[in-house]
Amino acid sequence: MRDISPLRYRWPLSARIFFFFLTIATLAAPIPYVFFKPGVPNDVTGKLITIERAQTYKPNGKLYLTSILVTNPQSPVFGAETLYNWTIGPHAVLPRESVYPPSSRDVELQRDARVEMAVSRTAATAAALNYLGYEITEDYVVSRVRDYSNAVGILKEGDRIRVVDGKVIKEIEEIRDAYKGRKVGDVIRIEVERVIDGQLKRISVDVELTKNIDSGNGPAIGILVGTSAEFPIDVTFNLRGIGGPSGGLIFALGLVEKLGAEDLLRGRSVAGTGTITPSGRVGAIGGIEEKMIGASREGATIFLAPRENCVDIRHIPNGLQVIPVTTLAEAITFLRAPDNYKFPTCESLDSLTS
Repeated sequence: MRDISPLRYRWPLSARIFFFFLTIATLAAPIPYVFFKPGVPNDVTGKLITIERAQTYKPNGKLYLTSILVTNPQSPVFGAETLYNWTIGPHAVLPRESVYPPSSRDVELQRDARVEMAVSRTAATAAALNYLGYEITEDYVVSRVRDYSNAVGILKEGDRIRVVDGKVIKEIEEIRDAYKGRKVGDVIRIEVERVIDGQLKRISVDVELTKNIDSGNGPAIGILVGTSAEFPIDVTFNLRGIGGPSGGLIFALGLVEKLGAEDLLRGRSVAGTGTITPSGRVGAIGGIEEKMIGASREGATIFLAPRENCVDIRHIPNGLQVIPVTTLAEAITFLRAPDNYKFPTCESLDSLTS
C-alpha cells in the first residue's frame, strides 16, 4: 500500500502578492476607532486653585485631578496601531461612535468640553461653599443650545431656567428629572427669565424633546446648563488644556481643603474623579480605569470614585484603594476616617444590593 500524504494547495505567486498587499492596505487604512490612555494627574493643592477674599490654609498632602487622553474625532487611526493596542499596547481601543456622538464636528466637541469644564468649576465652587456653610444664591442658565436641538431659536444662551414641564427648578439635577417620563417628540413647556430690551422678563416657550445623542437613550432638551451664582469669595482655576465635567469632585475637595482649617489629607496622596452638582451630588464619568492607572503612576494610594462607576471598574492597580462615593459630604467623611477604618468597596456595595 502506498503512503498517502495530505493534499497541499500552493497559492499562485500572483495570489500571494495580491493578499500580501491587501493585508498591508488593511493595516494602513484609517478605521473608525479611538484610543484612550491615562493622562498625567494634576495636584490641585498647589497653584491650580487660587482663592482671594477668604482665609486659606496650606494643604498637607496631595490631591490629584485625574484625566485621560483620547484621540481627537478627526484624527486618523490606522489598522496596524489598532491591532497593536488591542493585543499588547498601552491604550484602550473603542469604536468612535461609542465615544463621540454621530456627525459631531471636532470644533463642536471641543467647545462643548470647554463649556462643561466651566460649568463644572462653578458647580464645584457652589458645592464646596454650600458644604462649608456659605450662603449663596444659584441660577441655572442655558449656556449653549445644541445644533441638533429643537430649542434652536426658542431658548437662548443666558436664559434663566425657572420651570420645566410644570416642575419648579430648585436644583440643577431637577431639570432632567422633570421630563424623565416623557418620550422623544413630546412637547414640554419651559419657563425662563430673559433680558429683553434691558429688562428681565419671564416668558414661557414650548420645546419638542429630541433624542439624547450623548447617551443614545431617552429624550433631551438639547442644551448645556450652567450654574450662575454670586460667590462671597473669588476662586480662580489655573488649568488649561483639560475639558469636560469630570473634575468637579476634586475641585470641590480642593476648595474645602484650602478653605477649612481641618487637615483632611494628613500627608496622603489622594486622587479621584466625578461630576458634581451645586448640592454636592457626585455623578459618573468615562475612562475611569485609565484615570486610576494615571493616579497610581503618580503615587496616589486612595482613589475616590463615583459609586455609579462601580460597574465599570474591573481592574484596580496594585497599591491603590478605590473608595466609591455618592456625595461631597460622603467623600469628606471618608477622608476624615482613621487609617484603620474599613472603607466600603464596590464589591461590598454590590453584595449589599444583590
